Amino acid sequence: MSKTVLITGASRGLGRALVEAYAAEGWAVHAVSRRVGDLEAIPSVTAHEMEVTDRRCIATLRTRFAESKLDLLINNAGNWGPTAQDLGPIDPQVWLETLRINTLSPYYVSEALLDPLARARGLIVTITSKMGSIGDNGVGGDYIYRSSKAAANMVVRSLARDVALRGISAIALHPGWVQTDMGGAQAPLTIEESVNAMRRTIGHVTSRDSGKFLNYDGNELPW
Repeated sequence: MSKTVLITGASRGLGRALVEAYAAEGWAVHAVSRRVGDLEAIPSVTAHEMEVTDRRCIATLRTRFAESKLDLLINNAGNWGPTAQDLGPIDPQVWLETLRINTLSPYYVSEALLDPLARARGLIVTITSKMGSIGDNGVGGDYIYRSSKAAANMVVRSLARDVALRGISAIALHPGWVQTDMGGAQAPLTIEESVNAMRRTIGHVTSRDSGKFLNYDGNELPW
């Protein structure tokens, strides 16, 4: 029987590449995106058109997977926020919207899928960022993005503790600086390089790694 993965933010960039890679390996893939486009044209992919900041939409996942098993959840949906995030006037509504996408949605999606994850003793992977590392911040600035990812890391850390007795593991995973719309063309990693490395790391995660903040190559990062 094939394994099952659900991936958010699945229509482009890292999310799309993860969908294609897991489908090519024979996984049953559930691809979640606000616009599904041609995702369902990929063999073994079921597309779900939904907004990950809408809790009513997220609640439908609980119903859809009520009797299912889920081996892997990848919380990939994310947003940089506005271009200007350095010290000075920052629009609080824009800040809150970024927090909803980067921090709240991984929590709510994970919480909605705990039962199918528990049936498979599954793994929750939240794609965060090294920019959310407090220990690694030596340059300042980027308040919105950094704070949203630091908070997401804390969500992962707490989830790992709270779901351990159900046989579920949870990690935060940095994809590297990647040539996506967010990372830009100057980034050192291609999407394929990042996704291949992340999949190797995910494949080697055990319950002993639960609660860790990992680099795409499997090395542990400072909180």
